[in-house]
Amino acid sequence: MKKETGILVVLFATLLAFGAGRMSASVSAGKQGAPVAVGEGSAATGGDGVLPASLPVHGAKDALVTIFEVSDFQCPFCGRVGPTLKKLQEEYPNDVRVVWANQPLPFHDRAKPAATAAAAAHRQGKFWEMHDKLFANQRDLTDDNFQKWAKELGLDMAKFNADLKDEAIAKQIDRDVAIANALGARGTPAFFINGKLLSGAQPYENFKKEVDDAIAAAKPLAAQKKGVDFLLAAFTARDAATGPSVVKYYIKGETPAGEAPAAHEAEAHDDGPAKAPPDSYDIWKVPVDAKKDAIKGNSEKALVTIVEFSDFQCPFCSRAANTVTELEKAYGDKVRIVFKHTPLPFHQNAKPASSAAIAAGMQGKFWEFYDKCFANQQALTEESFQTWAKELNLNVDKFNKDRKDEAVAKQIEDDIAAGQLVGIRGTPGFMINGRKVVGAQPANVFKAVIDEELAKAEKAGKKGPAYYDSIIENGKVFSELGDKKEINLEGLPFKGPKDAAVTIVEFSDFQCPFCSKINQPMEAALEKDPKIKVVFASYPLSFHQNAKPAAIMAQEAWEQGPEKFWKLHAQMFGNQKDLSEENITKWAKEAGVDVSKLTDAKKKKHEDFLNKIQEMGNKAGVEGTPTVFINNRKWEPSSGFSPEAILEAAGKAAKGQ
Repeated sequence: MKKETGILVVLFATLLAFGAGRMSASVSAGKQGAPVAVGEGSAATGGDGVLPASLPVHGAKDALVTIFEVSDFQCPFCGRVGPTLKKLQEEYPNDVRVVWANQPLPFHDRAKPAATAAAAAHRQGKFWEMHDKLFANQRDLTDDNFQKWAKELGLDMAKFNADLKDEAIAKQIDRDVAIANALGARGTPAFFINGKLLSGAQPYENFKKEVDDAIAAAKPLAAQKKGVDFLLAAFTARDAATGPSVVKYYIKGETPAGEAPAAHEAEAHDDGPAKAPPDSYDIWKVPVDAKKDAIKGNSEKALVTIVEFSDFQCPFCSRAANTVTELEKAYGDKVRIVFKHTPLPFHQNAKPASSAAIAAGMQGKFWEFYDKCFANQQALTEESFQTWAKELNLNVDKFNKDRKDEAVAKQIEDDIAAGQLVGIRGTPGFMINGRKVVGAQPANVFKAVIDEELAKAEKAGKKGPAYYDSIIENGKVFSELGDKKEINLEGLPFKGPKDAAVTIVEFSDFQCPFCSKINQPMEAALEKDPKIKVVFASYPLSFHQNAKPAAIMAQEAWEQGPEKFWKLHAQMFGNQKDLSEENITKWAKEAGVDVSKLTDAKKKKHEDFLNKIQEMGNKAGVEGTPTVFINNRKWEPSSGFSPEAILEAAGKAAKGQ
């Protein structure tokens, strides 16, 4: 399944449900170096004579490889990737340059203010110095600290503070977000290496391979083209689909489809030609319940049904709500709008707002309350709900009773589940006659899909709910289990019967705190169904300095006996904060391992084996830890790694579902 545009990637929604983050294959933070010298003709604030001055750049001006780093100052995984980029530039001093691009995620409340502070510092030539301070102090991204660090960097404070309020900087950050979303970089960190997307803070070796491939492709082109022409040719050679768009948006300054146009540009932009998104042609099964769902429009006359999955606290949803209003005006009775509640877990006021809106709907005022919520997103409070209920002439006692009804809570959960079944993980998301359009796209993108669906309906001479139901009857539903991959289990530690009908492979890192959290539910699942086989595949991340020594010792323990491995496994995961080489050896001895047998030759043998496991994982789609495969199919749980979820997925895998 493709990752969706919107404010969240699948990864975040899944892990927030689990109650923790997921550790990406990133590295610890560090200083990335000073800004590149400004090329002739560039503004003193940045650029390099080829790239726009608004872009923070460091590295050789004529580098064969340009890496656009799409990042968020509050994202812990983004903070750890610094040394990888620094190492690349040290190894390729003349061939690699790095360009910063903002992607402050909406649930990181200090990410955009930090991006603003960095942009203000950039105007005085100190972006990378401020960048280092922000990443070194991710837990303290306060306004007071921005002031403190600006003074430490010797900035002109009057100019710095004026720039913090400059609307042009806010627009540039919003534009960066729109570009990243349009290019498919919806989570952080993400990297466009000569136009080819590499997602996540992956191991250095993965970056090096991409850089080597990019250099090989770029060298013959460098003799023929210069400047932006060279970049366009080099990026296109690496990724013919995405590369040209990276140049078009970041370098040439063109407007991506997902960016909200400026007020003076809105009419020309929205009325311009647009095509339906290429990934919008699948039909998904999204049932509409006329008794429960909030519906606007004449259902019997409608040729097109638009199902809106939305969150009242999501700023992108507010933007999309305005687009929906525009569509209603443009198409009248030809469309009906159906609302599905999708309050995201990190928006604390979203679910109460949904409950209040449903309660208002019980008195025929859902859409009026909907308008109030989106018009006042910063005031989704109990006091506001009471005020709006009175303004809408609701029976306030009934309103307050209804919004606390268990049936209301269940409706919200049912809507969330309905979204998950069709791959909606972030907001906003839309289904237009079952066709998915993700994110706050401009109106002309919606119109392109609607016009195609209108033409189909008019040709068939059909309309109304029965027509919609016939469209989605055989629609797709999202499967948490992906396609089968090649996974060789030989030599890997396991529990359970060798010939089990269901095999769960866990790619894990002994030093990863999130890996330790799935051990208990995995053990509980195994206890409930002892016919399952659970396999442990060590995937030590490069920034965990003790993860590889732990994995090597664990592999030696496995060779000396399964019971020794699992005792050591329990000790290391139970004492992750004390995972030193000294303790690893101590715990191995306590588990009955003869550590004298772990000679240098054996260490080399185990390390080679681990490298093969990691390579196998990379090919199968492992991007971080923990990653779980069930019967060789990557499992992305929508409700977290609970024993029940594990057993349910195992049952589906056994049936080939």
